[in-house]
Amino acid sequence: MAEESEELRMKSEELKRNGLLLLTLNFSLFTVFLAGCAARPAGRGAAPEFERIRGQIHVKPGAALSAGAAKVDITPPVGTPLAGYAKRRGKPSTGIRDPLYVRALALSDGEDTLLLISADLLVFTQPLAERILRRISEENSIPRQGILLAATHTHSGAGSIATGFLHEQVFGRYRKDIEEGIVSRILWSARQALENRKPVRWSKASDERLLEGFVENRALPGGLSDPSISVLIFSEEPGGVVAAVVNAAAHPTLLDSRDMRFSADFPGELCRKMEEVYPGAVCLFFNGAAGDERPQDAIGATAEERVQRFGGLLAEAATALASRVLPESKGDLAVWGGWFGLPEPRIRLGPIPLHPEIGRMMRPTSVFLNVAALEGTLLVPLPAELTAELGIALKRKLAEKGRAALLMGYSNGYLGYAVTAQQYAGGSYEAGMTWYGADFGQILENHLLLLAGLHDAE
Repeated sequence: MAEESEELRMKSEELKRNGLLLLTLNFSLFTVFLAGCAARPAGRGAAPEFERIRGQIHVKPGAALSAGAAKVDITPPVGTPLAGYAKRRGKPSTGIRDPLYVRALALSDGEDTLLLISADLLVFTQPLAERILRRISEENSIPRQGILLAATHTHSGAGSIATGFLHEQVFGRYRKDIEEGIVSRILWSARQALENRKPVRWSKASDERLLEGFVENRALPGGLSDPSISVLIFSEEPGGVVAAVVNAAAHPTLLDSRDMRFSADFPGELCRKMEEVYPGAVCLFFNGAAGDERPQDAIGATAEERVQRFGGLLAEAATALASRVLPESKGDLAVWGGWFGLPEPRIRLGPIPLHPEIGRMMRPTSVFLNVAALEGTLLVPLPAELTAELGIALKRKLAEKGRAALLMGYSNGYLGYAVTAQQYAGGSYEAGMTWYGADFGQILENHLLLLAGLHDAE
């Protein structure tokens, strides 16, 4: 991936240059500069109310499951900037390789409801995610813990949906009409999925090694990567497949910065093929702990080949896994979550740390974390880019407690990268984009393990 490696190198160099430049500015200019990034939820304190969270968990053995799905085109007009590579400098898009979609899946067991949303976007910034989550909750009477809003992390998605100087370096110039158009379609997909619910059976299959040789560590050649893939299938009883959920970890950067067309990258190819295999179904892709993971270069000679082949490979793997298991007719669903404190923001511009007060202006001081359980399977939203090492460790610790887990990255907002302390000290690009310091990954993991553990006590 020469293009991606060059992009990472250029980003690191740019951060260093910007650091030296920005530190010469006075604080008043900094305040104006960061005004668009300052919007964030009020701090909620460091300790969540565990008893209140525990009260959200309802155990209903033998509950019947219903599901509904929807798919809505969110491709903005050609000319809107792309989001993903800073190298594009906010230039206008020139065409559409394949449409961008938001896909929604609503699950209910009669008492609890879980709304899964996957959008072909780079990320949901924290302010944007908060607005969407609040509106979905209010307009559909779904508690916050019952919503999972994720971006596939395509680097050829819609720009112009994030405010503030720093965000606009990646998303291009902010346009309220573009943001509102995408938000309205996301809200519509949620409503449609909820209205489309019908009784279903469901199945789940996973393989921890199926993608070996097809994914790699982009930060450390030969380093740790996660070759696992999981699939959930929801089918009418009787009838065809309503929805498929595919979970795997890899950066959707197969199309490089020179391609100025909108594209969902390999997640779009995966979902297109899955929806061909299961006519009438909606396929949702949820990325995993993909912070330092990408598809292998050898998958194809050109970017176009790599997108088609890797997306096709995932679809073949998912359908093969799904064929190995029989569907279940019952599905106890539980959703729970609460506010957790975050470490002190430690923003670095290249090697230069910013003052903590500036970090607090730029980044949230608390985050809402939630977990869902479908029978023995945990769905764990990650509001950050975890490296493969952190993701594998989190899944292993949950498995030791008898819990299979799907880690769903880029969900319910974006708090930057989460790396190990050793990776942070190494000074990689991922470390430079870690906004909460060397311990953030471990702290986030601890929060999620505590949260998941509340279900075990029920």
